[in-house]
Amino acid sequence: MKVFYSVLLLLLLNACAKPLQPDNYRDLISSTRVDQDTFQVSSPGSANSEDEKSVDLSLLRSAEITLENGFNYFVIIESDGQQDSAYEATTYGDETYSHSDPGTTNTIVCFKQKPQGFAYVALFVKASLRSKYNLDQVAE
Repeated sequence: MKVFYSVLLLLLLNACAKPLQPDNYRDLISSTRVDQDTFQVSSPGSANSEDEKSVDLSLLRSAEITLENGFNYFVIIESDGQQDSAYEATTYGDETYSHSDPGTTNTIVCFKQKPQGFAYVALFVKASLRSKYNLDQVAE
């Protein structure tokens, strides 16, 4: 009988959770402007910090913040406390940035012009992830 009630409780809790919707996904993500061109973006993860949806939503919001602030490209310079992934460095002017794989918390640096080396194209990331999660109907 305990098993039955445990399963019933899980089903009820799951039914109460608000699913990802075009009008609520931004509420799940926090962002902080750190500098003129630097932001920290966090999406809550599950017990598994590598939760694909959380990582994707953090990446999506990073792209949106980039575009909303007049930039076209971004580089993740820190992710979930980890720096210096296996990617080559990105250079812009006199600055060199080591960058990380996307995670549920990303610190990003944004650029108007494409830097030398790896950088995300914000418009492409935004379009592909909004399509993946059926968020295309989100009003701008």
